[in-house]
Amino acid sequence: MRLIGFADDNDSKSQKLPEWLGGWNARIAVRGVLTDSDGKIALMHLKKHNVYKLPGGGVEQGESLMEAFSRELLEETGCKTELGEEIGVFLEKRDNWKLFQISFSYLAKALEKGELALTEEEKSYGFSLVWVDDINGAIKLMSENYSNEEDCEPMLLRDLNILRSAKQVLEKK
Repeated sequence: MRLIGFADDNDSKSQKLPEWLGGWNARIAVRGVLTDSDGKIALMHLKKHNVYKLPGGGVEQGESLMEAFSRELLEETGCKTELGEEIGVFLEKRDNWKLFQISFSYLAKALEKGELALTEEEKSYGFSLVWVDDINGAIKLMSENYSNEEDCEPMLLRDLNILRSAKQVLEKK
């Protein structure tokens, strides 16, 4: 999402973006932990980097967070879902992309499995859906397939934090 405005305590009347932002943008995203009826966890495998990530992505204009989460789960996993509890929010500052990203994360249950509807970009990374036995297995798999690629490291850190937080939420149930 393109940054269209900025409020500054020292200059609340200016409509001009401050120079110190240097062309940075902000992105609102949703992602989360999807389980099936057997308690398996959905992960996306990115063949290009041999890493795993949680399903999710950017919120489109006019969508609520929950609408975006449902859409992303349907596109990336092919699953119609029942949305669950909030897990938390993860903030990212991506210098190489000049991007601030705020990822809202949730739990969800798969009600019906179907076909993936991946974008061309996702296909170019070799996205595929993998169902892992449980949340501990998902954490282990993601940790063991760590990549130092500049695009992957922040994503893996984010998704491992979300998985560990989801584990805490699930243990309270």
